[in-house]
Formats: sequence, structure tokens, C-alpha cells
Amino acid sequence: MISKIIIKNYKGIKDANVVLNKDRNILVGNNGVGKSTVIEALTLALGFGLRDLDITPYLFHTSTWKEYVNSKKLPSIEIEVFFEEDERISSFHGKNNSLKEDTVGIRLTIAFDSAYSELYKSEADKCTHIPCEYYTCTRLWFSGDLVKQLNIPISIKVIDSTSLLFHTRGSKYITKLTQDSLSNEDKVSMKSALRTLKQSFEDDELVKCVNEKLSEKSGTIKQGLSMSIDLVSQSTWNTIIHPTLEGIPVSQLGLGEQCILKTLLSIPQGTDTKPTIYIIEEPESHLSHVKLYELLSLLEGQIQGQLIVTTHSSFVANKLDLKNLILLSNSGLELRGISLKNLPKDTYQFFYKTVNYPTLRVALCDKVILVEGITDELVVTYYYNKTYDGKHPFHDGIELIVCGGLTFRYFVSLAKSLGKKIAVITDNDKKRIEQLSGQYGEQDDLYRLFTEDNPNLHTLEVAFTHVNQERIKSLGKIVAPRLSEYTLDSIKTFMLNNKSLWSYRLLEYYDNNKTECTIDVPQYIKDAIDWIKVE
Repeated sequence: MISKIIIKNYKGIKDANVVLNKDRNILVGNNGVGKSTVIEALTLALGFGLRDLDITPYLFHTSTWKEYVNSKKLPSIEIEVFFEEDERISSFHGKNNSLKEDTVGIRLTIAFDSAYSELYKSEADKCTHIPCEYYTCTRLWFSGDLVKQLNIPISIKVIDSTSLLFHTRGSKYITKLTQDSLSNEDKVSMKSALRTLKQSFEDDELVKCVNEKLSEKSGTIKQGLSMSIDLVSQSTWNTIIHPTLEGIPVSQLGLGEQCILKTLLSIPQGTDTKPTIYIIEEPESHLSHVKLYELLSLLEGQIQGQLIVTTHSSFVANKLDLKNLILLSNSGLELRGISLKNLPKDTYQFFYKTVNYPTLRVALCDKVILVEGITDELVVTYYYNKTYDGKHPFHDGIELIVCGGLTFRYFVSLAKSLGKKIAVITDNDKKRIEQLSGQYGEQDDLYRLFTEDNPNLHTLEVAFTHVNQERIKSLGKIVAPRLSEYTLDSIKTFMLNNKSLWSYRLLEYYDNNKTECTIDVPQYIKDAIDWIKVE
């Protein structure tokens, strides 16, 4: 299995060292961080896509373009895949890697071919771009031996449903998977049936008529020209035989169905004990919630081997266990991965059992505000809009998440494991506060709990009317316009009985009146936002 991958100068990655888990790996990160590039580099080093590889300047990190123009130093791309110890490849041990470790792995290099040195020398001064026409791609084991695909004792299964190219190429790949899943006896039977088909085709009277006409047109060609079925070509399976599902060609199926089918066909059958690495890009693409659950259950229950998944879905991450999550971040010069393998057991087990919670919103943001319900969310949004020129918290990289009081502890645990700053806003329930404080431990630079200081103001509505008692009629006209009278008690009662409604009306009023809205919020909400805003 793969232990880590090192990448230098490949596309959007200047430098990366990503350590992988032995069994499950969930790669997450914001758009453009380099998840797909890591997968692309990995599959390239393992032999996928090499035949179609077109060496252009766009394969290189953009920083190398300027470096080359300024210094004429010829850049190179290096991708190194480190394997765990395996006696089947022990003979390929070596130190031909950037870390000089005596281990087993594959090193792919895209570099200038010295055979063109003289030719390049004559035009180097005129080159304004990387001279990729003089570059070549090589793959070596860390021992220095050339990599031959048959020498890799690992089966690689790539399942990608994210690209439209998958729709056209998927049929060929599924055809190959179908072929690979058959026993030798099954393959012999198929070849026998093809020979029968060939003979039947040639004996058909209509075909004979066509072939006679072609033979006449071939003139002096010794044996004449005719149409037949090629049984010699290695591409017979891809050109003649195509898998169908319920009579429909696989290429015409939905991309989601293709993804599930490819996964099913990738599962080793019978006595096949060859270690398998499954690489799956965004399994949530093109799948309904039900079908996604079906696919993830399949990955959990039947796949034995190393799984590398990229995703933007919290559902996927939770279902495959957050302890396997690797958060990728890219500074522009270095891509690094933050592992959650030390996440507390009760935390990842909770999210595994309650898969719909938005855990990746925590992973992919800068900071987090947790609130109990929709009312709290709308009030926090109102104050943030009012204070910061109509901005929502997410404009500043702050996620505002409704999760309910019972789940606070798990979100705090997750955020702290990722080094995220997190504020918890909750009602002044003394028993709950004591409980929460005990569960989370001491408040620190990453975590702070905010609640009303006055024990008599035990809920948001009570605290809200209290802070706006001098503006109670104005508040009443906004949140409860149909009340017959606007008193502190009547408005408080209305708000307690219509929690989501009054907070929605408040936010709606702000959207329509902005600078004229003078309604205040309790101090603890202000304190929470002030604290979370501080860098």
C-alpha cells in the first residue's frame, strides 16, 4: 500500500508531502487547493494516463515559468510514491528518492532530455517558455530499475465520475473491468463464442455478396478484399464487445450508475489476493442521496484494500469515518495535509452514526460559530449584517452552524482537532453551561463559550426583549405587527411562541431598511462575534 506521495512542480502544487493512512483516506480541501492534482499525480506515477501524456508548460507549476525566463534554469517535475514494506517488491529497495530513504517506491520525473543538449544550446537564449519539446518522462523504482507495469504487485482501480470525459471513456474502462472480473474459463468461452460469431458473419449471404463486390474492386490484390471480424487484435474486447445493463450500453447510462457499476466490477473476485488501491474522485457526483448511501455501504462492506477518496460531501466524510480525513491546505508554495487520525473516538463515532451533520463546513472554513437553533442563526446573521456593512459571516470565512445543544461537544472537539477557532452561543441554562464547560474543558484561544450573564434572562427571547425594552414598540411593529398592543410581556410571549417567525421578520426588516434599523441584540452575541473576528 502507499504510505506517502511527494510532488514537486506539478500543476498547482509547488511542493507537497502527503502522508496516507494504510486503509482509508478522505482527502478534503477547498476548491483549487490541489485535491484532484494529487490524485492525478498519483495515478500518473502508477501508470495511468502515461500514453496520453502531453508534456506542455501547463504541467509545470506557474512559478517555474518565471524562474526559467529569468535564469534559464530548466525545471523538472517529480512525483514520488512511497510504498509500505512488501516482500513482493523488496528487490526494488533503494535510495533514488528526494528523501534518500532506503525504501520501496516509484519516482516519475518529467525533465529535460540531455540528448537534446546541443540542439537546445543553440536556441536557449531565444526561448521565452519552457522547451517542453526537449523533455521526456521516466519512471524508475527507488532501486533505479525501470518500472514495468507488470512488476507492480498492486492492483489500481480508478473510479472517476466527475468529468464529462468519463462518459465517453467510461465504457472502455468498464469493458476492461468486466474482462478482468472474468475467470480464465469464462474468457475461453467468450473467445470460442466470438469465433463462432466470426464464422456466422462470413457465411451470411448478404456479407458474401458484399465481399464479392469488394474482391472485384481490389483488382490485383492477391487474395482480394473482404469484410470480417478481427479476432487477433488485443482491442477486440473494446471494439466488438460492449457491456450493457438491462440492454442499454454502459456509455448511455447515467454517470452515477456508471460509478456504482465500476465500483462493483472493481471488487476482486475468487482467489485474487493482490492488494488493491481504490482511487475515487468525488463519489457524491451524479448520485442521489439514496444511491450515494448505497455506494458508500458498498465501499465500507466489500472493498478490502487502500481507499483514497476526494470529496466535498460531509455525508461521505462522516460515513467513511472522520478519523480517516486528511485536510489539504495550499499556501501557494507548499501543500500540506492535516490528519484527523487522533480525533477522539466518541467524536468520529457520533458523526458516523449521524451522517447528515455538516462536518466539512467546519473543516473547510477559517472559524466557526455554533448556535442552537434557527432563531439564534437569524439573530446572529442580523447583527453581523448590521455591524459589517451587510456581510454574512461566511464572507469573512466564518461558518455559522445550527447544531443543537447536545451536539456542541462533538463540533468543538472536531474544530479544536483541526486548529479552528470556535465560538459557542447558547442560552443561559446554568445546568447546561456547567455540563458544557465540563465536556469541553478549559476555554482557550481556540474555544470560547458565550451566554447571557444575567441568570434571569434564561432564553434568547427574554434577553432580546430586555435589551430592547426602551424600543419595545418599534420591536413589536417589526416582529409582531398584528398584535393589538405592544407591551414587554405581550411581545415576549409572542416571540417565545413564534421563535423562527420573529427572527425571520427581524432579518427581513433589516434587509429592507438597513440604516434605519436600531434594534439591538444581547451583549453576549456581540461578544461572541467580536471574539471570533479577532485574528
